Amino acid sequence: MSISEWGSLGEVIGAVATVATLLYLALQIRANTKQARLTNWGVLAERYMSVYSQTSNFELADVIIRGRNSFNSLSDAEKLAFGNYMENICIANEGALVMANSFTRRDEGMVSLFNRHVRWHMDCEGARDWFEKFSAERGFPEDLNQAISQAIKSNKSLT
Repeated sequence: MSISEWGSLGEVIGAVATVATLLYLALQIRANTKQARLTNWGVLAERYMSVYSQTSNFELADVIIRGRNSFNSLSDAEKLAFGNYMENICIANEGALVMANSFTRRDEGMVSLFNRHVRWHMDCEGARDWFEKFSAERGFPEDLNQAISQAIKSNKSLT
């Protein structure tokens, strides 16, 4: 074989090695993406469990029930506790929206999950009063405020 033929053979071997490397990298990226999806879902599940586990404290559970019925009838300390609970719930639900815009599930499924949770939590006058006050004082990022408001409005159209 001439040097030219050896050179051509080397180019072919190099091209095959490059393709093999690219295939390997694609497989690694796919595996990492799958792991990231599972991790994100686990984080969201933990957020929900963390918030809901707070209600095992019956005093807080009582404040939540009374706050859902009438936020304005709560004492200042109870308003703070109820407000913190509601804020945590909204942030946990925000995770569903973030996941809808990422790669874990289809957009519709995660947005539907968000809407169902928000509608349930905001279905009472006290919760809506809290959200109105919170939005006026501090609020969430505008896109989350809009999503919560839209979920509340969609609930009113269901009744």
